[in-house]
Amino acid sequence: MHRPVPRPFPFRHGVAALCLAAGLLSLPAAASAQHRTNLLWLEPGKVDIARIVGLPPAMNSPEHKAEFDEVIQISTTRTPEREKAAIADQYQTLARFLEGAGIPFAGNEHREVRLLFREAQVELSLVLLSVRRMTNRTRPFSAWSKVRVKPCPGGRPDGTSFPAGHAATAALYAELLTEAAPELATKFEERVKDYNESRLVCGFHYRSDLAAGDRAGRAVAKALLADRAFRARFDETKAETRLALGLK
Repeated sequence: MHRPVPRPFPFRHGVAALCLAAGLLSLPAAASAQHRTNLLWLEPGKVDIARIVGLPPAMNSPEHKAEFDEVIQISTTRTPEREKAAIADQYQTLARFLEGAGIPFAGNEHREVRLLFREAQVELSLVLLSVRRMTNRTRPFSAWSKVRVKPCPGGRPDGTSFPAGHAATAALYAELLTEAAPELATKFEERVKDYNESRLVCGFHYRSDLAAGDRAGRAVAKALLADRAFRARFDETKAETRLALGLK
């Protein structure tokens, strides 16, 4: 059955998703049993992302001020070692997610696993676009206060702070990986918390950004696993995913 493709989205909001899509399209075609004629798995509107993530605390509300104070406390007390790990966590990839959990990942040897997770990440990026157009939350390091948040060195993310894309990606990975390797579920969830904490360490997000991103990532993962075509592809790749994780 033909899957309708979402309407075009504004360029500045779609750069990340388009880059991911370009990466997918540059890979060799998948095996015939896993071949699709279009990029997307989920029907537009399949995931009611606005309802799932809600809205961030209002600017200058008591909740917002408490979140800002938390970021100040975490970012100003970071150690050089924690800052280094947080900078590395700016890479929004499956390999980095697993590396930070101490889980070896033989991704270069398992092309289908890389492709499947990249496709899932593209789906997530496109779903997040719709809600990000409705929010314009200033990131902690850009907010003016008596005390300024000092971001980690290197590239600084732009656009709205809410919801957190890194947190959404980590949750997506954890849900899909747990489905393939339930014996590592605890490690995956611990890594989600650590990956999210890196965004506070660097002053890039507030706690509510991370919570909203986590809900979004898990919702998209569950919607994908409930989709018949994606589930068939996932199940076909499950054994290879376990091998890529060093499991049998």
